[in-house]
Amino acid sequence: MSVRQAAQKWDISERRVRILCSEGRIEGVVRSGWAWNIPLTSLKPGDGRQLRHLKNFELRFGSLDLSRLDTLQKQLSCMKGNETTFLGDYKKLILRFIESSFACEGIAVTSDQLSLLFGGEFVPDLAMETQLLALNCRSILLRFVQETGLGPCKGLKKESSTFNEQRLSTLYRTMMQGIDDEDLALYRKVSIPPANPQGNDLRLFPVSVQMEILMNQYENEWIHLHPLVRALFLYGELLRICPFEHYCSVFATLVLGGELLFGGYPPVLVDPSHLDEFKASLMLTRKRGNYQNVVRMLEQSLLYELTKLLPKETLHGL
Repeated sequence: MSVRQAAQKWDISERRVRILCSEGRIEGVVRSGWAWNIPLTSLKPGDGRQLRHLKNFELRFGSLDLSRLDTLQKQLSCMKGNETTFLGDYKKLILRFIESSFACEGIAVTSDQLSLLFGGEFVPDLAMETQLLALNCRSILLRFVQETGLGPCKGLKKESSTFNEQRLSTLYRTMMQGIDDEDLALYRKVSIPPANPQGNDLRLFPVSVQMEILMNQYENEWIHLHPLVRALFLYGELLRICPFEHYCSVFATLVLGGELLFGGYPPVLVDPSHLDEFKASLMLTRKRGNYQNVVRMLEQSLLYELTKLLPKETLHGL
């Protein structure tokens, strides 16, 4: 249906429908030139103003000193030099990132196998689906750096927030390309409890509602947070809600990487050898809403990757 038909059906203005389309809040909407094509089955989005009292979490991150991290990030953003060489280092970082992401999902893959795969070889001891997923993730992360720019790389500057619901759906479909091309990236048709139910509160909310609450927090309450904290809040909530059917952890990790890149940082996760500790910290986070330990762990990973990306002469004295 057209914008006008949707406005009549939902009893709102055409301008409001266009805004909802541009914000990615109407499921399945497709833009064709200047027109928005809205599925007849799409439901009217809820009023975000009425959802603000429903918090997915009273998220906290305690007291943190991220000054050294910010100093290295500024050095990276001012970095000049050979873009080709830098991209070579970035591709190695992607390999480590995907290895850790797959380990969080419980997918057994080694750095050697990924190196062969990304070098253009078929890896016979890896399932075809795993190989397609890894290649799709690599393509997404390479496109992210083309959009954002990192170090000496030129990128497109975005003024708006990194993600909205429409872009998350598109990202999921891209991740699943060749694996399940019939998947329409629709939210799971289940209801789950909020992250912080109080007392005997047994209410359940559909995934679609929880995602709307999440994106409202992301676009408004979290907008001025440090990029690392904002990325981790979004990552943790996507893991909890698990909006789509397959590869929830890999999807959330890709969003984490994209959010870090749009904040000027390289995409990182903890080293696979520390994943058990990281998962344990995440479990405590979901119970208490305090991200302090998780932020610190990811901060250490970021510091490590930044020192590998920056020239040694730049690091001297920092």
